[in-house]
Amino acid sequence: MDFRLTPRQADLKRTARELTETLTAYETDCEENNGLTARDHAAIRDAVLASGLQAVNMPQEWGGAGLTILEQVIVQEELGQLTGALWDTVWRPANALRFCTPAQRARYLEPVIRGERRDCYAVTEPGAGSDPQNLATTATRTADGWVLNGEKWFVTVGDHADFMIVLAAAGTDREPTLFLVDKDTPGIEMTRVPRFMHTFVYEHPEFTFTEVHVPEDAVLGGVGKGYDITRSWFTEERLMIAARTTGAAERALRLARDWAVERKQFGSPIADFQLVQGMLADCAVDIAVNR
Repeated sequence: MDFRLTPRQADLKRTARELTETLTAYETDCEENNGLTARDHAAIRDAVLASGLQAVNMPQEWGGAGLTILEQVIVQEELGQLTGALWDTVWRPANALRFCTPAQRARYLEPVIRGERRDCYAVTEPGAGSDPQNLATTATRTADGWVLNGEKWFVTVGDHADFMIVLAAAGTDREPTLFLVDKDTPGIEMTRVPRFMHTFVYEHPEFTFTEVHVPEDAVLGGVGKGYDITRSWFTEERLMIAARTTGAAERALRLARDWAVERKQFGSPIADFQLVQGMLADCAVDIAVNR
């Protein structure tokens, strides 16, 4: 099997590396301030748009980059070298938004692709994690739509996003259904922003939904389709996580190698010691296999 990149793939990798180098300048500020200023976010937005790597998972006819899964992986591996999860500033709309109706696409997805809006995905609950079978958030039918009640945890980018994709058990049959919900809808409250051991450019807040009224056209992908759409999102996102961790490991190995060459002990660079060489070689092998 030939693992060499095609010219197009090599160009994408080069573009992603250049964008990564641009965003690296924000790492220290993100770490020291647990995030970035609005001015920094605006500058990053301009850099992302200039790179052409906005919404790499969305079709070109909608304004996205229209990359294949493999091409997305190549880009995400480069972005994964950033600390503070700055890769998340290079927005990649939830693939659930591919199921938007034309009207929903114009209102939600296309502005996200242009960098004018931001989505977040509200799935996890106090008693329901990646497997949402124990879903407690409900959607009750009304004469003109639905009423949402429940609680969601760890809503990544929930502090920055202006609308949410909410998974709820709809109707008396408790059909798993996704809803597009503007974050400023009455009844939505961001109740807590838990602290994590990592630094992330965005937060992972907790939200409550109390008698949140949404119209019928807030349903995304159809009533009862929420699990299937969410599983598809999980699958694709896990691939991108794997790519980003490979990129992070590549940067860690590069830093370790440079340190081993510079650091001296017993009158010699520690890179001369066989055990250190072995550890670096093992890292390189693991990265190659994971890639």
